[in-house]
Amino acid sequence: MSLHYTPEHRDGYSVIRVEGEPTLGEFLVFLQRVGKETAEWPVKRVMFDLRGVRTLTTFTEHYAVGEESARQLHHLHRIASVVPADRITRASEKTAQRAGVNIRVFTSESEAIAWLAA
Repeated sequence: MSLHYTPEHRDGYSVIRVEGEPTLGEFLVFLQRVGKETAEWPVKRVMFDLRGVRTLTTFTEHYAVGEESARQLHHLHRIASVVPADRITRASEKTAQRAGVNIRVFTSESEAIAWLAA
């Protein structure tokens, strides 16, 4: 898999930094894996730092990521996703929110952390 991630546990939330050039299929497998991992974590607030992902730029890919996020991460109370400003389509965010997942997309890590901690 051309994707690497590093979880970091902090006081009240966790950060998962993701890097690589995954295909859509590889990223969906990642979401399945991380969904199982986070289900075991004591904290239920997670920030995904996706600024190191250099693929998955289309609206349809973002939509598919939102669908899979809703399936795999529904047990989390708050999910913040940090992406480069030129990658925001809001497709993953809106798709996951419609399925009941409390997720927001940010371009600033500090804003994402502030929202997680609120």
